[in-house]
Amino acid sequence: MSIQDRLAYLLQQAVSHTATVAELQELSDLIQADQTGHTAQLAEMLLRKDLSGEAVDYDETYWNQVASNILAADRSPEMLAPVHTPYRRAWLAAAIVSGLLLLSGAAYWLWQKPAPVPMATVTPAPANDVAPGTNKAVLTLADGTQVPLDSAIHGALAQQGNTKISRQGAGKLTYTYNAASHDVLTMQYNTLRTPRGGQFEVTLPDGTHVWLNAESTLKYPVSFTGRNRQVELNGEAYFEVAANAQQPFRVMVPTHANNGKDSLEIAVLGTHFNVMAYNDEQQIKTTLLEGAVRVSSHGSSKRLEPGEGVNLNKNNNTLSAPANVNTEEAVAWKNGFIQLEGNDIASAMRLISRWYDVEVIYKAPVSAHFRGIIPRNVPVSQVLKMMELTGEVHFEIKGKQLIVSP
Repeated sequence: MSIQDRLAYLLQQAVSHTATVAELQELSDLIQADQTGHTAQLAEMLLRKDLSGEAVDYDETYWNQVASNILAADRSPEMLAPVHTPYRRAWLAAAIVSGLLLLSGAAYWLWQKPAPVPMATVTPAPANDVAPGTNKAVLTLADGTQVPLDSAIHGALAQQGNTKISRQGAGKLTYTYNAASHDVLTMQYNTLRTPRGGQFEVTLPDGTHVWLNAESTLKYPVSFTGRNRQVELNGEAYFEVAANAQQPFRVMVPTHANNGKDSLEIAVLGTHFNVMAYNDEQQIKTTLLEGAVRVSSHGSSKRLEPGEGVNLNKNNNTLSAPANVNTEEAVAWKNGFIQLEGNDIASAMRLISRWYDVEVIYKAPVSAHFRGIIPRNVPVSQVLKMMELTGEVHFEIKGKQLIVSP
């Protein structure tokens, strides 16, 4: 099959909503690989034809002509202005394919997952736009001293008992415990808090790695003594727990039930898992990627195997195990992406408001649902453009406010 025939076939499959995931990925790859951007621009014209309601039934002559036009455009730089950046081409590819797959008010976006681009390399957001979050947090030491980590110097920050605290590169905090020290051990706690629009990584004294998402708080001892390793979480975090059979690791998550006295407990020995426990969410979600964990609350408990999850309903304090768990969705934020899996407008905007530190204002109810994946290091306008492809929602940016209307 010639390139022209293959491109014609892929376009026809996409427009008729019969393309497989692999075929959509191939079409997206072809668009992104075009350095001139002409393929994307012409395919976008095709997208607009589809969205206009015009007939798009398969016509071999028509689709081969479309492919010929696109291939000719790739050799005719005077036809359309080129798209210069890889991320812009990728965005167009996602936009085109998503628009071709508008189904029942839900946008299905396809995105080629590139390696995360360092925040510092992203072009500054234009006026009337909101830049993405960055690596920033506030560390509160045992004596109450607060250290802003977005401006702290690299290297040693503090010494607490047998533990040295240091800043290791952008967005990383490390605790190093000196077991050979003869200092008197006292139970001291530190708190790491990320604001809205912030994220941070910390290596605890036992070697456990924790990634904190925006608007989250982790309270932990500066040295793990005794039998248990226990931390307290509010918000969202991804844990890679250092294995220690003699010293189980526990994450305590306040459920805000019974006047905040109840907690969800996650007990592990050595494993990788994500916990989402924001105050404004109705469920606390635990998702396991590696190892095994036991989640307990109000006398009931569930043991999870890799690929499984469990949710705590805050309204009735019951645990439930979803039939199908998308582990990629659970940790997308940690890997540098915004991923939506059928989210309604409210849950999608809560996610966006935390990362971009914006206030969301609704002019009227919106019934659209969203499914897709976008890098977290793009300005908010690019995220909103993708969501607007449903044709059921419109956004307006006013300073730090996002106005949502049908």
